[in-house]
Amino acid sequence: MASGTPKARRIALGKAAKENIYKLIQEYESWGISWICKLLVISRAAYYKWKRRCPSQRDLENRKLFTKIQTIAESNNSLFGKTAMTNYINHHLEEDEQPVNHKRVYRLMCINNIRTSRPRYARPAWKRTTPEEVADNLLSRNFNVSKPNEGWCTDITEISVPGSKEKIYISTIIDLYDRYPVGIAVSRRNDTAIVHQSLEQAVKANPGVHPLFHSDRGFQYTRAVFKKMLEELGMTQSMSRVSRCIDNGPMEGFQGILKEMIAVLYPNARTYEELETAIYGTIDYYINEYPQNRFKGKTSSEVRREALSSDTPVVYPIPKNNRIIRYWDRIHSHQNRSKA
Repeated sequence: MASGTPKARRIALGKAAKENIYKLIQEYESWGISWICKLLVISRAAYYKWKRRCPSQRDLENRKLFTKIQTIAESNNSLFGKTAMTNYINHHLEEDEQPVNHKRVYRLMCINNIRTSRPRYARPAWKRTTPEEVADNLLSRNFNVSKPNEGWCTDITEISVPGSKEKIYISTIIDLYDRYPVGIAVSRRNDTAIVHQSLEQAVKANPGVHPLFHSDRGFQYTRAVFKKMLEELGMTQSMSRVSRCIDNGPMEGFQGILKEMIAVLYPNARTYEELETAIYGTIDYYINEYPQNRFKGKTSSEVRREALSSDTPVVYPIPKNNRIIRYWDRIHSHQNRSKA
């Protein structure tokens, strides 16, 4: 068996192999059960136990759950891993159904070789420019907000059109509260117009709001004209520090998820027009169908709708990432030793 095969799948394949042997014995019982069992090194008692077996309640539940997993996987080209699959299933339970554990979902996905295969994109290299205006990093990596429209993050990313030198640029603005894309624009050009379009869309959809507006130091955001535009809208501008993409971490994460989802949901998009359709289709899927673990399996649209209709929105704190904490502990420890 190939190395790297998950343990659950190895066990399942072993059981399937034994099942096939039992079926073979059953097919040729007329040759003599004792002789065949001896030839195949199988206990007669084990064979008769298998022959008298009845599916357990657990087996029946697993079959029903697997059918559901398979249907979901086929609907989105196996976009979901075990966590998203578990969240989606538990969020769409019927009245008589109980929530399922992620370990059970993982085991059934492993056994049946259902797995997500998201491609990874290299981060594009941007040219340095001389900014007209800059702003302090007022957000200061405080990505926790208590309600919608307190803080917006934005950035531009690109996707190459297969088989050509053409690129498609995506300018997105997300709300830090629910990761909802409040504004999005698509263009053949990475220019100021695409940024204005996404901002105008966000303002039109959320009139009268005054969020902290955070971005990197791309030339589209450092122009005096853009700064004045934000001031007229009553928004406070914040910018990441130079070469500190982590200062805009939620936006970077969203763009990565978006591009991976596009590749999985629309693998046959080959032209600019097809990619444009894929982008908007993926945004719609993300908003209305993609379950988020931080929101207990809810989609960003559900979280936003509930928050906007409540005077006291539910707060969804970002869980601590122990790996990142350990990373920064090592950095600070090294810095302290250097100073000493």
